[in-house]
Amino acid sequence: MAINRGRRQFPCGFTLIELLVVIAVIAVLAALLFPVFVRVKSSSYKASCISQVKQLLEAQQMYCSDHGRRLVPARNWDTSHGTLGVTWCLLLQPYLASEQIIICPVDDSPQTARNSTDLPHSYGINYSLTYLTGFGQEHLARSMSSLERVSELILFFDMKSSVGAMGSSYVSHRLSRVAFRHDDWASFGFLDGHAKPLRSAAVDDGKFWIP
Repeated sequence: MAINRGRRQFPCGFTLIELLVVIAVIAVLAALLFPVFVRVKSSSYKASCISQVKQLLEAQQMYCSDHGRRLVPARNWDTSHGTLGVTWCLLLQPYLASEQIIICPVDDSPQTARNSTDLPHSYGINYSLTYLTGFGQEHLARSMSSLERVSELILFFDMKSSVGAMGSSYVSHRLSRVAFRHDDWASFGFLDGHAKPLRSAAVDDGKFWIP
């Protein structure tokens, strides 16, 4: 029986050095790709947040159509619930698919407004348009027919979880309540129905809030 002595026999499996090299390569690739995964995840959350703000704007538009073109109030002063009133979060619920829409995907501690009948929420409403008792107005919220620059006026925004309120600061320092929770961006919804992320430098304390 002939024996093929020219065929070289190779050892089966990997050596320890080869395994260490493979592990090192995987570790390097993971270190390179992890920041990419984080950015993709962050971008996904930001897009989801913008989508939810757009749904709030659509709900507000339906509410507005059902209430004589008047914006939803920040709080309606209905004291029958044993509080100062019902907030916009509940007033818009009949027009929303879910209570989760008012909670930002990255907000781990959504707030409720103090002394109010409310739901946990991550977004605030612009008091200059929807909470007018301190300005001697007959109604709590403005009418759409009385407003101009609707593409510039903020209605909803990402709000800090520690505020415990329905929306922006009553008179000034409105940006102090904005939560730039998306890598220094915050979601803003405007009266004309569009929403977009902005950095603090792009949003002053007056022009985008006061009609």
